Amino acid sequence: MGTSGAGAFQEGPGADPMSERIAPDAPLATGLVRLAASARWFPGRSRSWRPGPVDLLPWLRRPSAGSPGLRSAVLHIDYGDGDTERYHIPLSYRDEGTHPDPIARVDGWEVAEAVDDPGAMTALLECLAEAAPGLIPIGGEPPRGLPPRRYRGEQSNTSVFFGDALIAKIFRRLKPGRNLDVELHEVLADSGAVAALRGTWSHDGVDLGVFLEALPDPRDGFVVACDAARDGSRFDTEAQALGSQLAVIHALLGKRLPTGSTDGDSLAAVLRRRFDAACTEAPVLERFRTPVTEVFSAVEGLAIPTQRIHGDCHLGQALLTRGHWRYVDFEGEPLKTLDERRQPDSPWRDVAGMLRSFDYATHLGGGSEAWRTAARAAFLEGFGSIDDPGRLLLRAYEIDKAVYEVVYESRNRPDLVPVPVVCLTRIEH
Repeated sequence: MGTSGAGAFQEGPGADPMSERIAPDAPLATGLVRLAASARWFPGRSRSWRPGPVDLLPWLRRPSAGSPGLRSAVLHIDYGDGDTERYHIPLSYRDEGTHPDPIARVDGWEVAEAVDDPGAMTALLECLAEAAPGLIPIGGEPPRGLPPRRYRGEQSNTSVFFGDALIAKIFRRLKPGRNLDVELHEVLADSGAVAALRGTWSHDGVDLGVFLEALPDPRDGFVVACDAARDGSRFDTEAQALGSQLAVIHALLGKRLPTGSTDGDSLAAVLRRRFDAACTEAPVLERFRTPVTEVFSAVEGLAIPTQRIHGDCHLGQALLTRGHWRYVDFEGEPLKTLDERRQPDSPWRDVAGMLRSFDYATHLGGGSEAWRTAARAAFLEGFGSIDDPGRLLLRAYEIDKAVYEVVYESRNRPDLVPVPVVCLTRIEH
């Protein structure tokens, strides 16, 4: 992402007069940099970077004796290649001696990350109920007085539960314009395949967070699948339901958002270019060049309908809640630009992502080949019939995904490189 964006995060004409910009060496700014450097939501630590300025957005609630203040900071990160990213950090301001581990002390107040302050999160929910500037409740006024609890799992954003009724998803890396997760939850609100949208949080056209129905007793789809693979339990019913829900999502996205088309020649050329680039970084791929390019060439000449899709579809993007599946996290593949993620694509890409996820569940759960084959077949049955062009496309997208996985695992989890390599080995036979 470049430096362009909404006016509230820029200097000069058009900047929000209620926002405040502080220099990178200010005490609060240096505290935010220390926080970001160790945070799961900041992936830039592996690159050459330096902190830029910090924008303090307008107060949602000013601090007073015994009551936390609440406002957001936007931390600019500049990279050696000229790229700039912006990260959202909600802040809690309290009396001195109140925060156990403050980021900084500013104007007589201790400042800490708001997601770790239950009182500040309670204030955020009250601001939503009051429709404070930038906060829009949806589906009626949200309940007040619910105890907040930060989710401590691995996330690129930050989730805070309010009792068992509501979840606030706070976006960390900011992009200009609408957040895809907010946009697609709005489109799919009545589908029964996603959590209900309960509110939005934005500033000057940039989404800062979203409030969603908290699904009761949620179980991560990947964990459920791994457990079943480990126990040798049948996963057919769950996999079929997952396929059916994804089909519902695709049908509504195709009906309610713009569609398009592409041709197989163009797709094959893109897939081959990606494979060539991947071989440069992961030489193990070179041995598969002939069978992989044959799979990609098989889609040439096809007319391919395209539409909006999930974009990063795998078992971890689905929650099993009291016997029903709901899909989550519609922000798309993290390594793609926002424009790329918003472009219409083939639904078979989502299907391929889920099929690859079954392979990972089989490997990490220690499941059998029979378990893997049955789960994949049940998912495809739930999704719907596949014609011959669909089979060719699905195979090409699954191989493309496996190539991507080889590169990703080589960078991050070398012990898992064999999982996508086994997928590529199958096409040699």
